[in-house]
Amino acid sequence: MVFLNPNFQNPTGTVLKKERRKELLEVASELGLPIVEDDPFSLTAYEGTPPSALKSIDTIGSILYIGSFSKIAASGLRVGWMVAPNRIITRLADARQQMDFGLSVIPQQIAAQFLKSSYFEPHLERLRMELRFKRDLVVDALNRELPGLLDFSIPNGGLHLWCKLVPKIHDGKLLEEAIRRGVIFVPGSVYGSASGFVRFTFARAPVAEITEGIKLFAEAVLDSWVGSD
Repeated sequence: MVFLNPNFQNPTGTVLKKERRKELLEVASELGLPIVEDDPFSLTAYEGTPPSALKSIDTIGSILYIGSFSKIAASGLRVGWMVAPNRIITRLADARQQMDFGLSVIPQQIAAQFLKSSYFEPHLERLRMELRFKRDLVVDALNRELPGLLDFSIPNGGLHLWCKLVPKIHDGKLLEEAIRRGVIFVPGSVYGSASGFVRFTFARAPVAEITEGIKLFAEAVLDSWVGSD
């Protein structure tokens, strides 16, 4: 089985290129591999049309497409959706029923009414504007506080910024220094990458705290760099 985020992937924020999508489908078809497309971020695209789903070019029904309200509306609802063959949905629904008797109907009805209402699209527009604003704050602060010490590509959607540290600093040590200053990030090694990568999640950070938080992170980087000599 292949499980992936093709749009604004977590943690890198990248979008899988068209050529790679076609290659993936060809390989999966040859090997008989099912694909689970987890797409919680495409509706956060800051500008223009959101990137298309991998499912949109699936001609043989090998992709199970799943989406979620957790990243675009109310995470507490714990409501998502799936596009898949009926036989798969039936089996998964039965498995969920055996696990915890299924999700309450109430949050499902709330989500359904919100989707059908005239409030959903304006909500998405506000969310995109807020995320884009916060992304720009983070990028500006990093460029100002750590010029030349971080490499990153600016994402066009999603909730994260993925950075590579130019100096050779162990991300575990850097995390300790950051926590001492009241700042936290996810080290790249958590995601299986080499040490020296960090992921910032800016979605829930209060605007008033972003600039100061990056300043404290920069202090942690400089202290870790000096201490690694």
